[in-house]
Amino acid sequence: MSDVPSRPKGACRTCGEVLPLTTEHFHRDANNASGLKKQCRACACDEAKARYEANSVAVLARFRERRAERTAYFEKINFYDAA
Repeated sequence: MSDVPSRPKGACRTCGEVLPLTTEHFHRDANNASGLKKQCRACACDEAKARYEANSVAVLARFRERRAERTAYFEKINFYDAA
C-alpha cells in the first residue's frame, strides 16, 4: 500500500461525474469553501458556449457599445497622446 493519500474528489453538479478536486478539472471560486466551483470545466464551457450562441447578437452589441464608450473616455482624457 502507498502512504500517499488520495486526492479529494468532487462530483460535478451538472453531469455528476466524480473528478479530483483540482484546478485541472474545476474552475476556481473564492466564494466556495473548497475554493473551486461545483461545476466541472467541461460542463461550464459547454454552458457558456450555449449561452453565447443563444445571445450572440446581444453580446456583440454590448461589446461594441463598451468599446465605443472606452474609446470616447480615453480620447477625452488624452490617454492616446500620453505615449
